Amino acid sequence: MKQFLFLSYSIVLASLLSACGSQPAQMVYQVPKSNASQQCFITQSESYIWLEQEEQWNELPEAARQQFTSAQIDFSKESILIISAGQKTSAGYGLELTNWLLEQDHWQVTRIAHQPPADSMQAQVITSPCVLVKIPKSIKSLTLNSDQGQMLGRWPY
Repeated sequence: MKQFLFLSYSIVLASLLSACGSQPAQMVYQVPKSNASQQCFITQSESYIWLEQEEQWNELPEAARQQFTSAQIDFSKESILIISAGQKTSAGYGLELTNWLLEQDHWQVTRIAHQPPADSMQAQVITSPCVLVKIPKSIKSLTLNSDQGQMLGRWPY
């Protein structure tokens, strides 16, 4: 009887210990800082550019890269997404990234495009608003949605 009780207690104890085992470590993410510019001049129309390597970055026009020198990109640790509104004929346009959903392997973000009110006075100047955001390499995919919920892109493909 003592052997049976000892065996029963051993099985229960082993079950409890295995149930309390450590869980895999999960990364804690913060909403990434966006770097915005009014003078990107990457494309003439709205575009989304996903870059994973420095060689891809170096293929962008010099004027565009200069807009983001303060971003301090480390391609060994992060990829970047550049969202461009394309060329605009006046001031008052802009882009904003909001509603970040940071799940373990997949992130979602909403792009909001700002434009000047129709009856407002704006400087007549060519602008090219864009936003650069750094995404950790540990993220498997990122989905960009419009503020109406339409999927604009998903990276990596």
